[in-house]
Amino acid sequence: MAITAHSGPLVVFGGIPASASTSPDYNSDRGPSLFDQGTGLMDPRVPYMYKPGIGADEPVYGFLMGNFIKAINQVPSTIAAANLAASQTPVDGTALTLVSSTGAGITVGVSITRADTGATVTGLRAIDGAVTQVKFGSGPSGTGGPVWLWNPATMIARAVSITSAGDDSAATFTVRGYDIYGYPMTETITGANTTIARGAKAFKYIVSITPGGTLAGAAVTAGVTDIIGLPIRADYVSETQISMADAWITASTGFTAAVTTTATATTGDVRGTYALQTASNNARRLAITVSPSVANISSSSGLFGVTQYSDF
Repeated sequence: MAITAHSGPLVVFGGIPASASTSPDYNSDRGPSLFDQGTGLMDPRVPYMYKPGIGADEPVYGFLMGNFIKAINQVPSTIAAANLAASQTPVDGTALTLVSSTGAGITVGVSITRADTGATVTGLRAIDGAVTQVKFGSGPSGTGGPVWLWNPATMIARAVSITSAGDDSAATFTVRGYDIYGYPMTETITGANTTIARGAKAFKYIVSITPGGTLAGAAVTAGVTDIIGLPIRADYVSETQISMADAWITASTGFTAAVTTTATATTGDVRGTYALQTASNNARRLAITVSPSVANISSSSGLFGVTQYSDF
């Protein structure tokens, strides 16, 4: 399709209130405008700018701009070693008993729509609450207009931790769940010797945690870490702006880039993570803005990472 050009300036409006005009215009679907692959600034120099009458295969040059995505603006719950599963003796091949009541940053009984199949999934444990959307306009049914934005106040996902009282270094713990967008994901975490084993993938919803291999026979717990998942893929720390407790983070410490190879049960997060350098305490606000690279905005994998690995 050729470029559609307009001689500007352009004004996009969502409605005219009665106080501003004798001919008010009510728009029940008023909301933000959405643009595929963002917006850009045209290079105004003659060799590069748009010129009326140019051929369909002649390029117009410009720069990407305005893609500073408010990805997270939320207070993480206090880091906890046992808020997913209380102390218990693990059995090879038997899923751990997960918490049955809401508390300590975990919400039980959550239902979502599975993104890859459209099926409804029930009985999930949500980390730092379920994802919500900010809906603009009323729409025909009154449940929200045509534009829904991902709510940064609900987008925290975290890596899982397994704390072992014995030597579980020859054992594994397979975590199954979903990411913030409802895609299934699986991670296999190698156990630790009387300490904490931390995963690398950021989960939003937990289905199960299943031990396997040679277990010590001592108690384990499962909880959440301060390794926070990025909602938008970042390949370099320079593509992010991070603030914790209203203080900007200036060092790259804690940033892990997105995994860009085929995801497996033991690879890292497909969008990248940031490990908090000051422990979460249910009071310090985390704000993360991601600015995707020019090379990444043209595809789903560029914006949201390669396909999550899942075995269920």
